[in-house]
Amino acid sequence: MSTVVFKTSVQNRIDMIAVKPVFNLLFGKQNWLFSFEDKLLKVMSSVPCTDMVRAILMENGVLCEELT
Repeated sequence: MSTVVFKTSVQNRIDMIAVKPVFNLLFGKQNWLFSFEDKLLKVMSSVPCTDMVRAILMENGVLCEELT
């Protein structure tokens, strides 16, 4: 399982309300974590997920950039 980290434009918890159930369904509650302090989203997945995460966030008005 690999971890992908994204820097996001999330401003508050409201920005994450819409994506939380989708991420829980796709990755499981224990396989993703969002840090409001540094606006980083970490996703653990056994399959490539960068494009999917980016699309879900963008659909909900959140910009993101994968950190390498």
